Amino acid sequence: MKRTLIITSIFLFITNLILGYILLFTGTEMVKMPNDNRITVKYPPDLKKLVLSEMRDYLEVINEINQGIAENNPKKISKAAARQGKASLSDTPARLLKLSPFPCKQMGFRGHDIFQEISDSAKVNYKYEVIHKQMAELTINCVACHRTYKIE
Repeated sequence: MKRTLIITSIFLFITNLILGYILLFTGTEMVKMPNDNRITVKYPPDLKKLVLSEMRDYLEVINEINQGIAENNPKKISKAAARQGKASLSDTPARLLKLSPFPCKQMGFRGHDIFQEISDSAKVNYKYEVIHKQMAELTINCVACHRTYKIE
């Protein structure tokens, strides 16, 4: 029993060392897709950071909306969706719009429009079925954008 515990501990230690080495020193080359035909959009580092942050916030808002749906809480849904609604566009730098391909901009604006629609629907006349359809439209838009573009 003690021998098995020692062998298992050594095995786990070695496995952790290997994984640590891979994560720290091999970079991102391991995750590149061989047939990645997406359109590359190149942004300066500050804009790339902004766009990636915006996409993470999209996911956080989608999660908050889903929590609101699960809790049957239209106020929570409306508040979360409004964070990425039309009002959030006022902070968009002109340089970002200038450097983004037109179809990419269209998808981005459509995403903000859908968030606004979700916020308004939850606030004015909350119906689960309506919000659910709007969420499906939103995620279809997100998937289409991620299938079409990659940021570098």
